Amino acid sequence: MKVLITGGSGLVGQEISNKLIDKGHEVRWLSRKEDLNAEIKRYKWDIKQKHIDPRAFDGIDAVIHLAGKSVGEGRWTESAKKAILDSRVESSTLLMQEINALEKPPKVVVCASAIGIYGDRGEEELDESSSFGNDFLADVVKEWEKAEDMCTTSRLVKLRIGVVLTEKGGALPKMMLPIKLGIGSPIGTGKQWISWISLEDLSNLFITAIENNKIKGVYNAVSPNPVTNEQLTKAIGTKLCRPIFLPNLPSLVLKLVLGESSFLVLSSAKVNPNKLQKIGYNFRDVIINDALN
Repeated sequence: MKVLITGGSGLVGQEISNKLIDKGHEVRWLSRKEDLNAEIKRYKWDIKQKHIDPRAFDGIDAVIHLAGKSVGEGRWTESAKKAILDSRVESSTLLMQEINALEKPPKVVVCASAIGIYGDRGEEELDESSSFGNDFLADVVKEWEKAEDMCTTSRLVKLRIGVVLTEKGGALPKMMLPIKLGIGSPIGTGKQWISWISLEDLSNLFITAIENNKIKGVYNAVSPNPVTNEQLTKAIGTKLCRPIFLPNLPSLVLKLVLGESSFLVLSSAKVNPNKLQKIGYNFRDVIINDALN
């Protein structure tokens, strides 16, 4: 199978690429710079110029779309918010238009999305049929999915991804650092729900979505067992043999430091993956200690 990936050089993209190669598949990346001599061939796309090298699609069976600016890097200034939105909507629009125009489109297109679409929901149990939020992140994901829905020629899968846990990057190392230094503590009330998924499960899930023709539409890519911020903080402390004894970090302090982007760690989303489990997907990391191990 030949698989084309956007955002292939990112944390999730590299993991998926390595697994696909190990399974004997050919992997190509869409990249800002062409490199056809690399181990994974990189074909150029220029989102602003609305151009993709047509050779990238030659013989392609599947597309995995991961491209998008990280929401967790720095404050959400107006320019940063625009970049976050544009990087998702413009890349998705260009990619889906190109796929729709192909004489032989790929059999399947699997797209990243995010549980941020549900907003801050407290204790409410959320599934794929739940209503959407009205905050910045929810609005971004709504526009992102709308652009992905432009794909009409291939089986389309959208994975609403939770907090990805891995020691290789993302949220977990940032949480581990203060705990290692003995100054870790829950944030805000500590009761906000974190719906997480291990990098191992997420990469397996993308590949499963390619291989299983029954998977179509939108799915919550999260573990069956979300945890609160306090539970996760204490679980990390236990694994690192570091006691959590300091009082909770007040929400106000975080808002002063991070501004609007503090929403990422103060909001609560208790999301379930029942739809995935109904089609027979088996999580490797079911509880938080599985992932932390």
